Amino acid sequence: MDDIVRSRPEPDLSASQMMIFDVLPEAYLVTNERYEVLTANSRYLDVIGTSLPQIVGRSVYDINQHVPYEQRETRRAWLDSVLPSLRLGETRSSPILRYDLPLAEDAAAGQVPERYWQARVSRVSSGNGLPGTDLLVFCLTDVTESVDASERNKRERAKLRSQARLRQVLIDEANAELRSQQARLQEVLTFARVGAWEWDLANGEMSCTEQCYRNMGIPLGEPLNAHRLFTELIDPEDRARVHAAVERSISSHDYFEVEYRVTWPDGSVRWLLARGAPHGPAHGAPTSLVGFILDITERKQAELHHQAVAQEEKLARERSESEARAMDHFITAVSHELRSPLHAIVSWTMLMQRTSDPSYVARAVQVIERNTRQLSLMVDDLLDSGAIATGKLSITPRPVDLGALAGLVAEDIRFNAEARHIRLIAEALSPCLVMADEGRIKQVIWNLLTNAMKFADGGTIEVSVTADSTHAELMVRDTGIGIPPDALERIFDRFQQAQNGQAARVAGLGLGLWLVKNLVALHGGTVSAHSEGLGQGATFRVRLPRFR
Repeated sequence: MDDIVRSRPEPDLSASQMMIFDVLPEAYLVTNERYEVLTANSRYLDVIGTSLPQIVGRSVYDINQHVPYEQRETRRAWLDSVLPSLRLGETRSSPILRYDLPLAEDAAAGQVPERYWQARVSRVSSGNGLPGTDLLVFCLTDVTESVDASERNKRERAKLRSQARLRQVLIDEANAELRSQQARLQEVLTFARVGAWEWDLANGEMSCTEQCYRNMGIPLGEPLNAHRLFTELIDPEDRARVHAAVERSISSHDYFEVEYRVTWPDGSVRWLLARGAPHGPAHGAPTSLVGFILDITERKQAELHHQAVAQEEKLARERSESEARAMDHFITAVSHELRSPLHAIVSWTMLMQRTSDPSYVARAVQVIERNTRQLSLMVDDLLDSGAIATGKLSITPRPVDLGALAGLVAEDIRFNAEARHIRLIAEALSPCLVMADEGRIKQVIWNLLTNAMKFADGGTIEVSVTADSTHAELMVRDTGIGIPPDALERIFDRFQQAQNGQAARVAGLGLGLWLVKNLVALHGGTVSAHSEGLGQGATFRVRLPRFR
């Protein structure tokens, strides 16, 4: 019986099939039903670091055995579990196996690094109709870099997430990787899934297999040429890149590989992988390009998903670092700003205890009162800041005359302005009703005016209220030191203050404008700042919806 089996002719592959087989990007090995190697493509020989004569005729169990015993046994166990029961048309995949097979560059360096692989095997018909002549097609993928990258990502995520969340992420990623591997398996299992094509460089005409038409999303038999390919089928954003890859291939007499998008008649966008090589006389210009095309949509979507996840994690790290810096700044600002008024209160309290001079006592009372008020304002700002940050700050809106309210706040602050030789102008205050929390809008106006006073000693502050058909606008303009252009974008950030000239001596936590921005946002309005630069003053505008 063995003699009869051995006498059966082995199936042959046609020249065109061999050409397509040899340029496949995956590593393929073909055996007969006795598991004896018939052929392998160039990618397989490059990956394994061997030549075809060294493996042809040998059992798949006997090749590539230069690894530790445990790894060989794991490989053998998988082959034993799959090959005897593999049915015609069926495909099975291995788990990721460690198999430290040294590549050529590893052997030259005297190193044997860890390597990981995934294999797929399909049983296909040879097509000659003879019993016992089916083929076993093995596809071998080196997943070492993926395993290494996965391990690095795991370690990075472990720094940012709790152990419970990390476990869930690892489970999700394992499932996603499994789905991706299954999708890729379905794309390149057999030659039937490969869309082969030939491009005549003389007239631009292209001849394609049925699978090629399916991958491109066009009806079978429709005319296909280079002009249609680059003007209709390939996505406009990808055409120049694909054309450049083809031109390089022709001029260098080397293969090309390029990914691009096409839109199917149903409107879905598909990612395709095209790989080809010039064909023609050994010496001279190529006469054609031959190659294959694969639908890699699922793999590309997974790749883009992983990129999005990586970008999301990067942004999360940046947000975490930013919050940590903000917390450090907060602690520094609070400790510094609270220390000054507390020191003044303690010092003048001790002076009051040591003297009975009424003039010193009266001055001490004024200093203590002023610094106590400053402490109270800082504590209020901190409490409001915490309430806004946690989403617990609420407002009670009712109709409020913005012009009248701005006038009241301006009168309250006028005495302090005049004491600092600041001219306060509050004449253009048009009556205008807005739906707002009066106390919070008053706080907005107060913060804008006191902020202007900090930077406008000896200058002018102008406050006005105007209205159009939909909005009321509060404007506070000063002739102070101005705002540098690079600071305008962050002037409303928490704990931000100007750090030049007089502003460096201004007390505060840097919360005033941040509170203004958030309080205005709670009312459905906007706030903006404008300055021509240092020494040019600054203008703040608050826009609120009018009450109807």
